[in-house]
Amino acid sequence: MKQLIYLLVFLSSGLLAQQTDTVFILATTDVHGCIQPYDYFKDQPADLGLAKAYTKIADFRRRHKNIILLDAGDLLQGTPLTYLFNHEKNTYLNPMILTLNYMGYDAFAVGNHDIEQGVFVYEKARAESRFSWLSANSLLEDGRTYFEPYTILERNDIRIGVIGLTTPGIPMWLDESLYPGITWTDMVSTAKKYCDILKPEVDILIGLFHAGFDSGYSAEKTKALNIPNENASGLVAAKVPGFDVIFAGHSHKEVYPDEYDKANNLNLPLKLNAGHRAKHIAIAQIVLRKVNQQYKIINKRGWLEPAYNAQAAESIIQLTDFFHQQTLEYTRREIAEINGVLDTRWSRVEDTPAIEQINKAQMAASDAQISFASSFNNKLIIEDSVLKVKDIYSLYPYENYLYVINMTGEQIRKYIEYSTQYYLKNYNHSGESEYIAGHDPDIAGYNYDMAEGINYTIRVNRTMESRQDKSVRNKIVNLTLSDGSQLEKEKYYRVAVNSYRASGGGGFMNAAGIKDPEIIWKSNREIRTILIDYFQKEGVILQEVDDNWKVEIED
Repeated sequence: MKQLIYLLVFLSSGLLAQQTDTVFILATTDVHGCIQPYDYFKDQPADLGLAKAYTKIADFRRRHKNIILLDAGDLLQGTPLTYLFNHEKNTYLNPMILTLNYMGYDAFAVGNHDIEQGVFVYEKARAESRFSWLSANSLLEDGRTYFEPYTILERNDIRIGVIGLTTPGIPMWLDESLYPGITWTDMVSTAKKYCDILKPEVDILIGLFHAGFDSGYSAEKTKALNIPNENASGLVAAKVPGFDVIFAGHSHKEVYPDEYDKANNLNLPLKLNAGHRAKHIAIAQIVLRKVNQQYKIINKRGWLEPAYNAQAAESIIQLTDFFHQQTLEYTRREIAEINGVLDTRWSRVEDTPAIEQINKAQMAASDAQISFASSFNNKLIIEDSVLKVKDIYSLYPYENYLYVINMTGEQIRKYIEYSTQYYLKNYNHSGESEYIAGHDPDIAGYNYDMAEGINYTIRVNRTMESRQDKSVRNKIVNLTLSDGSQLEKEKYYRVAVNSYRASGGGGFMNAAGIKDPEIIWKSNREIRTILIDYFQKEGVILQEVDDNWKVEIED
């Protein structure tokens, strides 16, 4: 009998010495102002938003313990709701923060679009938050960080460290006035610094990064501007040992576990990206065994849980109904009449009324001689005879400001030639076969600018096969001012561009040979507001173009 008792005591002590436990880390990213399952641009329900995600999160909490909830940034921007309550009705509690507080988030990695909203907006939002704002690479001159570099969370005696990082590409897109005193440092070196500090103190180490895994994306542009890699999450995973999971963001691309994740290589981090608009939740499951009072990870796995197909949580719907109704009232406001159908489908291949109107609005607001604009949405068709606020958001979804910079005639030529590398001959894409030129699939449509105030012809000689050959370039010919007079190489002209371009976005300033643009005027309103005011003043949008540019194939 004594032997049996001793055996039971021995076995129980062994079990206590090797106790196992599980932690679940859930993460969203790039929510971009989506709470209720509604598309404010189209004015119709949509399968997205935190209300749907919360249904899955609440169910997960009912079934499991030791839950951590994180977000990897770009929360405060992206819908008319965020604009309205960031800028026009900002005495209310920020609806995004209200929602995340209610959902029980633990930490948030700051994204570039959160910074874009301005110091007042993100500082107010941070003050209202019941979760940590993280960015270890938001370096101040005295060596401190503007945001917290990390946080340590505890679940059932298990210590979980979370290091936050923000894409250091911010100087390419945003004016320094939006982040005064902050230098966005390299992600790899910063991650190593804080990994060395935090790893000995925690049982699980999480990377929460507002940056994608594809380090090759925009690498040439950031290098030319002497800016650290924009999307270095993959580089951190490869070069900084110690992370158990890395949640990425910024790219809007869903990333599922790699083969080495499935093979359960405990020495390498799980790599996950939940995509955008809360359509998915990235989940990491970490199993630990406690041996001699220390936890050791013995198993881990990760996956993306669909949330777009869930029923929206009624509690979130009710919590945010006031904000939702106010937004609908705002977006449905009528601005002007439309003389015909406003169609952007061909706006990247020929002069169209939509882009012409954007450029004219920019010139009218700024007294610029020349204006550049992109077609951010080449799938917009407005058949209604009335233009509404929601249509302006569809036409111009970004919160850019309008700048006027001094550019020489030669710099303007280089700017346009860089832009027109978008075109390829003998390659048609997405139903554009009736046009003589297609586009380079490696160049995003928003990185193709069209001008007003000048006349020019684009001669296309790049092909799908030659597009990697830098000696084969499309050319600009017949370049003149709109009145037909010569655009002089050395003469300076007042040129309207958006704040993203003026800050280096897309590499246009670098391509034009402009290191520090001479900014002679800045708007105090976003371009979208400028457009709304312009169309209201005009009253009627005419379907007219001056055909100041055209595309030709070079023989």
